[in-house]
Amino acid sequence: MAEYRKTPTTRHKLPDRRLAETRKITTPDGQTFYLTIGFDPTDVSRPREIFYSAGFRSGSQLEFQVQDACVLISLLLQHGFLPSDISKSLARVETAAGAITHASITGLIVAELDQRVEGV
Repeated sequence: MAEYRKTPTTRHKLPDRRLAETRKITTPDGQTFYLTIGFDPTDVSRPREIFYSAGFRSGSQLEFQVQDACVLISLLLQHGFLPSDISKSLARVETAAGAITHASITGLIVAELDQRVEGV
């Protein structure tokens, strides 16, 4: 069995000012929300952080879950994981049409990051 690390790998620190873009996301059931993606200044095709901006009822459990998911995804990105690395580990479901899609909003968020990396 692999040895448990007592300290994580080095986190990629970001400067105080960096390129960011806000994206509108729509869930399969029609809910719209906004995320702001921050990019690595040395590699603008690589997202390094993500923030929930707006869209869910303020103070709701769902809003807090999305905020927390964004923090965890940001930590993974800053420790060197690519969105595709994260995405392949998240749950998926089959739609009525037979397509495979993400089973959660967290998966949808990571897919948006992955799409951004592929599109650059």
